Amino acid sequence: MTRHGEKKTLKRLNTPKFLQIKRKHGKFFVKPSPGPHPSRFSLPLLHIVRDLLQIVDNHREAKKLIGLGNFKIDGKVVKDKGYPVGLMDVLSIEGSNKHFRILPDSHHGLILYEITQSESNFKLCRINQKSTIKGGHLQLNLHDGRNILIRVKDPKNPKEDVYNRMDVLKISIPEQEILKVLKFKEGNLALIMSGKNIGQVGKIINILKRFGPKASRVSIQHNSEHTETLYDYTFIIGEEQSEINLPIME
Repeated sequence: MTRHGEKKTLKRLNTPKFLQIKRKHGKFFVKPSPGPHPSRFSLPLLHIVRDLLQIVDNHREAKKLIGLGNFKIDGKVVKDKGYPVGLMDVLSIEGSNKHFRILPDSHHGLILYEITQSESNFKLCRINQKSTIKGGHLQLNLHDGRNILIRVKDPKNPKEDVYNRMDVLKISIPEQEILKVLKFKEGNLALIMSGKNIGQVGKIINILKRFGPKASRVSIQHNSEHTETLYDYTFIIGEEQSEINLPIME
């Protein structure tokens, strides 16, 4: 127990189904730390190092390796063994030239997908909220917990405001420079990030907006078939082509 009575571990039976945990790891499992992604939809860094990448055999060795600063998330060294690594995050292993992106998957929920050095220099972030702050500047709240400030020269005529909720930013990491804006609109490519159709990729053919995110729907054309999903389960990944490499879908 921690000083505040909060447990550092989870019982293995209480962990999300998508965590690929083997019985040999016993009754308890590392608990994700508070962070940018929901604990129920993230991979603790120690789990990635020990179980998915299998760089080491046990908890103690994984904790030591992480503490030495051998792993970067989005270009920044992370030493917290429970750090929650989530959707679209880029994991890099120091000294090995190995890089991975976290992607949704129909079988495991979240997977590590190996990417190239050049692709590890950027990530895609969805705009979950947009607000106007003091001085008329814009603040974009992204799906991975980061905030980006857009400075506006003239608040009465904010020409810099080209962003909307659900749009996706292609940003450099760790600098956070906006490289491209991918609009949430019909004709663009989308990835389904949650729900029963998680992991499917296709072109948006219809957006039906109704009151409330649970009522709004998006239709995606996937392998000549149409899939309907919730508005908030949709993540734009490109226009004519995807901005990121993806696993080959069956």
